[in-house]
Amino acid sequence: MTTVSLLNLRRTAPDTTLDVQGPVRLVRSARDVKRVRSGDVAVVDLPDLDRTTAEALRLRGAVAVVNTAPTSTGRYPNLGPQVLVGAGVPLLDAVGTELFTRVKDGDKVGLDGAQLVRGDEVVAEGTLVDDELVAEMLSRGRTGMAVQLETLTANSGEYLRREHALLLEGVGIPELATSLDGREVVVVLSGPESAAELKTMRRYLKERKPVLVGVDSGADALVAAGYDPAVVVGDLSQMGDRTLRAAGEIVVTESRLHAETEERLERLQRTAVEFPGTSGSEEAALLLSDARGARVVVTVGGFGTLEEFLDSARSGGATRYLTRLRLGARLVDARAMVGLHRPRFTLFQVLLVLLVALVALGAALATTPVGAEWLESARDWLTTTAQEIRG
Repeated sequence: MTTVSLLNLRRTAPDTTLDVQGPVRLVRSARDVKRVRSGDVAVVDLPDLDRTTAEALRLRGAVAVVNTAPTSTGRYPNLGPQVLVGAGVPLLDAVGTELFTRVKDGDKVGLDGAQLVRGDEVVAEGTLVDDELVAEMLSRGRTGMAVQLETLTANSGEYLRREHALLLEGVGIPELATSLDGREVVVVLSGPESAAELKTMRRYLKERKPVLVGVDSGADALVAAGYDPAVVVGDLSQMGDRTLRAAGEIVVTESRLHAETEERLERLQRTAVEFPGTSGSEEAALLLSDARGARVVVTVGGFGTLEEFLDSARSGGATRYLTRLRLGARLVDARAMVGLHRPRFTLFQVLLVLLVALVALGAALATTPVGAEWLESARDWLTTTAQEIRG
């Protein structure tokens, strides 16, 4: 994709021609997405923009996304561009990293086609992504998947050598006050489909009463759906105060237990335990469930295809891959669980069915000579009994 010099460009069209306008919000990494506010033009530096980050930008109300890096390099079919374009959020691609020196937070900018403008100055120019280009990006990415899988295999070996005690023996995984031994555990991830999948699982959650574990913003999705998580795991900056108050227990990864987190926990009068190693939040929750004896672990908001896996695992594919191998057949996707689950019948429902069956049987018998004779005998018995009681 082509970039142009950012110096000394001017435009003559008036501001009324701009497609979208808003203040700049600089996003240098996926973790900075939480800085974006509704109405912002998000200037990001995110090569191979993944679906989760794109969904976060959309949900936070970005009116446009300007990527200084290539939104899709062709290494694998990343799904971020599809999310933004499908939602009608303009995506200006590969404008060059110099933009970070040309604009600052709060600058009023707008999109004029494939140009980013500030007043009458063109501060960046790139490629405006449309449906046709998204399809081209996905096609190019599928061609590059073989290389990504080879890299994933090599990284898995390195991760296994570094974290074998944690992964194979559970060394350092914290104890929990909540018992998971032999129980069903539902792990709600921070995926874009978490809230929708929770709705489809209402009957299952009501009848089976599994242990609920929220991961990152997935914990907020649990609380928003009306459930109190028994355990929350991950980055507390992605969880609201209401969620942390409602959680039975809090687990953070070692790298994220910093001063700001400790101050927040103290303010909320909560404590947390640390998860060792370099695992991500999702892997920590799954390994914790495994180590504490969960019989079945159901993931909500996870990936379902190879493309989704590569897209969600752009920075931690090896850990996700090996963690899932560790849990094996006990790991089930929520979409599969909903299809397999059969509702239990309550005692009231069974008695009601029996009553209806008896009424239907009585009505059928009453139409036969023998049944009519039985019915007449029953009436005589009831009449005699009633008279004896009154006498």
